[in-house]
Amino acid sequence: MAITKWDGTSDAAHILEVLLLFIDDDDLELAKTTSYGDFGKYLQKHYRSCGAGNSQYSAIGKGNKCEVTLKQQRITYELTWNKAAKLLHRHLHGERK
Repeated sequence: MAITKWDGTSDAAHILEVLLLFIDDDDLELAKTTSYGDFGKYLQKHYRSCGAGNSQYSAIGKGNKCEVTLKQQRITYELTWNKAAKLLHRHLHGERK
């Protein structure tokens, strides 16, 4: 399966769902009070070598990036922690692109 750099919009709803499974609820609370840039740095520090998944999705922290696999779509996206933080931040603050 090829790895595609995430463009910030493709399959955003699925990627958000994976990230919400992957990131601890306590860490999501932190996102509500920090900028997405600072939250991205936090995610990179704490999730750089973590992984999680289920029958539909998986997420793996790989240093300064995260790989999100959408198993049914047979695609793996590579995204920076900053992009992941921005997507989570928008979700938590009710913003839509």
